[in-house]
Amino acid sequence: MSERAARETGLPLLFGDGVENACNALTMTHAAAMFGWDCAFRDRAGLEADWRARALDGTPDLLSVEELQERCEPLVAFDNAQGAQTIYGFKPGPINRLALAVGNERRGLAADILRVAKHSIQVPMASKRVNCLNVAAAAAVGMYCLSRGGGGKMYTRANPHRNRPELLLLGAGDHVELGSTIRSAAAFGWNRAFVEDRAGVWFGCDRVVRSQGRAAARRGKNAIRLVPTAPDRKYAFEEACVVTIQSSGQPLGRANLARGPRQLVVLADEEHVDWDSENLDRLARRVRFVQLDVPNVPSGAAYHYRLTSTIALAEIARQVGVHAPKARRGRRPPIYDHTLELLLEEVGETVLLQDLDIY
Repeated sequence: MSERAARETGLPLLFGDGVENACNALTMTHAAAMFGWDCAFRDRAGLEADWRARALDGTPDLLSVEELQERCEPLVAFDNAQGAQTIYGFKPGPINRLALAVGNERRGLAADILRVAKHSIQVPMASKRVNCLNVAAAAAVGMYCLSRGGGGKMYTRANPHRNRPELLLLGAGDHVELGSTIRSAAAFGWNRAFVEDRAGVWFGCDRVVRSQGRAAARRGKNAIRLVPTAPDRKYAFEEACVVTIQSSGQPLGRANLARGPRQLVVLADEEHVDWDSENLDRLARRVRFVQLDVPNVPSGAAYHYRLTSTIALAEIARQVGVHAPKARRGRRPPIYDHTLELLLEEVGETVLLQDLDIY
């Protein structure tokens, strides 16, 4: 992308600083397209070489820091840097010339970007030890919030863990997309999720697929228990909220998704799940759709399960909230500990998330 072309687009910009995995970079361009943003990169970690090595179509658009500054105002650093404010409720003002900068998968944003950035924001994690998301998934959360004028502020509650709903990951068709979604769920505080693995990309896969999926999920000290379930399984939840990018249901930001363990949130891979053929009554006594509104509904190769799922998880985490200041006394209570009224075998898999450098 030339300097002149970049200035003339009149669109906000997603800027990847030092992203080294070309597949992450390509997914970032798809994420930007979902929200009608431009996307460009500064190559300081061999992005172009990796792009060619993976035989990906096209080439990444590149900008220098100087070109970025000439085009964009304000520049917003999106990193868990010291002093960064929460993205929830952040009011960016007009975004037509805004640039949202995300950093290298392992080292984050370079110091020169942090110096010239007007604002520094981050997505709060439920655990200080789980302090980042997949770079493309994080970028999708940032663009979603900024495109909506910042959205609502983070809730504060005396016992936020009591408001956390149960989670069902439904019908994922790709092991890396599912692994990244599992990673997001753990980062936002879930320690258990139900997985309906219809395509056999997680529980019934070969060694190579298994290894790649677990790499996307990352292993560490914060364990998430994955409970396999089947399409004919019936649940005893009071309410199931099915998040969809289709034009139906209550908007995500207005739906109450923090009703605790009697509520089930369903995140489906809509490239592989047809709602018209689903028996949703098996999920709960009451089922409702919740619309994840993105300006340009993706399809085909541009759809990524990790992007839509992580946006939804970020909004649920905002509603679940954090401890009110007065409640922070002594040892912090468990993030998530409650009993389900489910007829499920006590079987599952523990995926550990350690050293959460971005996949």
